[in-house]
Parts: sequence; C-alpha cells; structure tokens
Amino acid sequence: MNLDPGIEAELRSEARQRLASKQPWHEPDERMDQLRLIHELRVHQIELEMQNELLTETLSSVNALRAKYHDLYDFAPVGNFTLDLQGHIVELNLRAANMLGQDRAKLVDRPLREMFDPSCLPALDQLLTGAQHSTQEVFAQSLQVLRPQPVPLYVNAQAHAFVDAVSGQTLVRLALMDVTALKMATDDMVQVISQNAGVRPAPAAAP
Repeated sequence: MNLDPGIEAELRSEARQRLASKQPWHEPDERMDQLRLIHELRVHQIELEMQNELLTETLSSVNALRAKYHDLYDFAPVGNFTLDLQGHIVELNLRAANMLGQDRAKLVDRPLREMFDPSCLPALDQLLTGAQHSTQEVFAQSLQVLRPQPVPLYVNAQAHAFVDAVSGQTLVRLALMDVTALKMATDDMVQVISQNAGVRPAPAAAP
C-alpha cells in the first residue's frame, strides 16, 4: 500500500509508541544489536497493522459514498444514460428504464435510437454528434420516446462527452427530462388559438 510520506512517517512514529508501551525491556549491551532488529521488526508489524486499519476505514468510507452515489443516481428525477460513441447504452438509472418502459438489464448494449420515434432520429443524431465534438452541453427538445404505454412520452435532452477515468474511453452522458405534460398543454393551446383564428364573426343583421 503506497501512502503519503507524511502519513507513513506518522504511522511509523505511532507504531514505535505502541510497541514501547506494550513491551519495554532492559537487556545487556551485547544483545542490543539483536534486540534492535527484533524491535524494528515489531515496529514494522505494528505499522502494517495500522496501515490495514487505515485501509479498512478508507474502504468503508468509499463503500458508503458508492452507496450514496447509486441512490442519488438511480432515484434522480431525470433519466440518466451513459452512451458509447456509437450511441449504444452503457449504463442507465432506474428512472431512465422506467421512462423507456423496459427492464434496465435488457437495455444495456442496445442502440438508443431504437427507443425514439423515427421522426425524432435526425434531432437525436445531431444531439449525440454535437456532444462528441463540443466542450459544452448540447440540447434537444420535445423528442418522442417509443414505449409500450398508449400515452406518448416527450423529453428534453441534454448531453455532453467525457473521458472515463477507468477505461480512458470517450463516452457521452445523456439526461432526459419528461416534458409530456408541457408538450400536450402547449399543443392544446396552439390548437385552440388556431381554431379561434379561423372563426369569422357573423355578419350583423340588417336593421
């Protein structure tokens, strides 16, 4: 385990103190060299035990953060995807799977394009291509998702590229926000306005 030199020196000092408190001795001078060697070995043993304690504490903290991250990721109010540069789903949260109306495990490795209405594919392709070639967030609005439910689902999309720290691959993060209610309300309003615009007032009656 590679530690910061400052932390390693601190552990060594504390290990010496622990050993001194455990087993002080008074031996003749002719045995001092052998005793020093034994002493150093015991110090090293205690230091390794302390490093193991520190590692255990660190792993516990990492696991707690990982669990917290997964909770935040899975139950976020938006659908989150990680895509490869070919547009295949690498990872998605529970919200995203629910939006698509399918089991999450069955969606991994599938092309995201399969999940959208054909009329929206040009906008989706432009979004993902733009994300790969831009350092900024890119957006698309009112994309229709295909899903088993009879009520259509419309989403606004936001995407950006990033380099995965583990694999070194460039991937795309995509967030989908459900805007179905807003889209339907807007469409209804446009329809009402269009209908009213087409109504001609009745001619006034002759006196």
